[in-house]
Amino acid sequence: VAWDFSRPAARAVADALPILERAKIVRVVTITEEKTIDTKRSSAELAKHFACHGIESVLEEEEAAGRTIGQALEDYATAHDIDLLVMGAYGHSRMRDFILGGATKSIVANPPLPVLLSH
Repeated sequence: VAWDFSRPAARAVADALPILERAKIVRVVTITEEKTIDTKRSSAELAKHFACHGIESVLEEEEAAGRTIGQALEDYATAHDIDLLVMGAYGHSRMRDFILGGATKSIVANPPLPVLLSH
């Protein structure tokens, strides 16, 4: 689960819940550097939510290190042999995403694995 504490990310989690309940383990990753958020608090709340549904989760942060969020997510998914990427779609304004690109655009353009998007 690509987690940035946004409304689209929360919706993606809700939409994917029936699938996530069948997973052996769910990795929750927050790409840091581009956004400043309280990732520890928001990720911990998500882990509690998963636990209420019997879902075992691992919380991780991945430094963007000069990469786009989309590239960092792709690299993370590849490095951890992820089966499904769950992420919110278009968390920024469409104009910003059009001009600068965005994680949604880069993942959809060349999906490295099955992706469940929700907006």
